[in-house]
Amino acid sequence: MLVIKGTYRIVDSQPDGDTVHFTPQDPGFWHDVPGGHRVKRNSTGGGTVRLEAIDALETHYTGVGPGTVHQPLDLGAHAARDELIAWLGFTDVVRNADEKVTAATPETVPGYVLTAGADVHGRAIALVGRGKPPAGTRSGERITLGVDLLRETANHHLLARGLVYPTFYSSLPDVLRAELAAVAGQARAARAPGSVWQNDLTTDGAKVTGLASITDQQVLLPKLFRRLADYLRLFGPALDSFPAYLAGEGEEFRVPERRTAVRGLQHLVEVSGDTVRMTRPIEDVVLVEK
Repeated sequence: MLVIKGTYRIVDSQPDGDTVHFTPQDPGFWHDVPGGHRVKRNSTGGGTVRLEAIDALETHYTGVGPGTVHQPLDLGAHAARDELIAWLGFTDVVRNADEKVTAATPETVPGYVLTAGADVHGRAIALVGRGKPPAGTRSGERITLGVDLLRETANHHLLARGLVYPTFYSSLPDVLRAELAAVAGQARAARAPGSVWQNDLTTDGAKVTGLASITDQQVLLPKLFRRLADYLRLFGPALDSFPAYLAGEGEEFRVPERRTAVRGLQHLVEVSGDTVRMTRPIEDVVLVEK
């Protein structure tokens, strides 16, 4: 992974539990991020970092249709956001009615990211670190990441606290995925108060009678929430065609018992009347990088 040193800033942004704004000391290092997508930079050289291997409850999801929707804010969406901000070192955070940060102390905090690529939206996909980069490394250097360093990242911290879901892509090395799956499994088993697992219905099944069922009342894996939210806004509350809708997305994934990839999340989702559930825990699933 590529090491990039810089600073985090949250003023004038809407950070959530898995995205944060980062400005490298040398913005030219964004050009060195490997892969087929480029990191989008603002006028000061900063960009958005999407935390690798985790998925936080949505605080402002656009998707299809006008406006934005969110997942239950008081059942984990705000908790993940607030923990990430505090872990990075920000205090006294002030937000307006749109959840944009208008003030924070300090204005920036030092840190580093470890990235192996960017997504189609121009966000660097990264492991997020605070303070100085790992000893013996320098900004712009590529390193082989081990479990010990992984445990020092916000990604690991949020999963271990049970505040986010694991979401693994095929580009993540197996040894790192195994570590993150283990801590996520421990958090799931603990179902600690305040964690997403305390109220999670992803595999138990959520009764979906309309959009409010998933925006205000029930906690689901964000990937499933996003698909459901788009489907409901396009086609209404009847779920008969939801498996076909998922098939149209064409996402590929791997599960341990299959040697080849499976196409379509409908193979992981069961619909029975107005109840939707995933048939296996998300930490067993590896999404294939496109």
